[in-house]
Amino acid sequence: MVVLVLACCSPPRTKRESPGPPQRIVSVVPTVTETLFALGLGETIVAVGDYDHFPPEVEHKPRIGGLINPNVEKIIELHPDLVISYGSQDVLSERLQSLGVQVFPFRHGNVEQTLRFILDLGRRVGTEDRAEQLVAGIRHSFDEVRAVATANRPKVFLVHDRAGGTLGSFYTIGSRAFQHDLIEIAGGLNVFGEVDVETFQPSLEEVIRRKPDIILETLSPPADPQEVEQRKRDWERLGLPRERIYIEEETYLLVPGPRFGLAAHRISEIVRGIR
Repeated sequence: MVVLVLACCSPPRTKRESPGPPQRIVSVVPTVTETLFALGLGETIVAVGDYDHFPPEVEHKPRIGGLINPNVEKIIELHPDLVISYGSQDVLSERLQSLGVQVFPFRHGNVEQTLRFILDLGRRVGTEDRAEQLVAGIRHSFDEVRAVATANRPKVFLVHDRAGGTLGSFYTIGSRAFQHDLIEIAGGLNVFGEVDVETFQPSLEEVIRRKPDIILETLSPPADPQEVEQRKRDWERLGLPRERIYIEEETYLLVPGPRFGLAAHRISEIVRGIR
């Protein structure tokens, strides 16, 4: 009876209030940094990773390392209320969480996975409506690109991480890469689209066997014009016409996120330009 009386007299438990939107964010992921700016949260970013270069305002932010070398001490000194890390940075996440710092992990994925992450991030940082508008705008761009796609679907071979002057070693994309989805949206076919990986190293012999119609090589900017010319000459050895060889240095072809629409439109131009 005493227990019942005490229970009746005890004040009702109140639900713990969730913390408000973060005001001091550290992002070590280029995709996330770009997305935060697109969501209007550039002022809340107190530090970024070493490889974050878009938008230009990022260059004025302090740097705290990258994927394999994050400076934990520097991150802690900045007193962030949210750190956005790569999903593979388990050690960093555990260290920060043990110190009471909230961590929000990012994992690379295809287009749909990236769009879902943008929505999740928007909810986490208090800009859900703006995130939904951003994703809706990207989907509208995809619809525009699909509307002008031709019936002819040329085979696209996308290349990255190749040393100029040689065709001995390079990487391409499989079906899990976001560029694979963009090629499909643009009306092309990823020449290695049946390979169930994100990125891998094919042999030159296998590339030749598959007879790509277009070679699209991506570079990190800035690209030297002489280097671009050299890379085109490299691929001409395969007998492909020069007008079907594209050396692109736009970062939106390398970094998934808010500029998906631009990337889809550019690939569409390349695909529709084939004769």
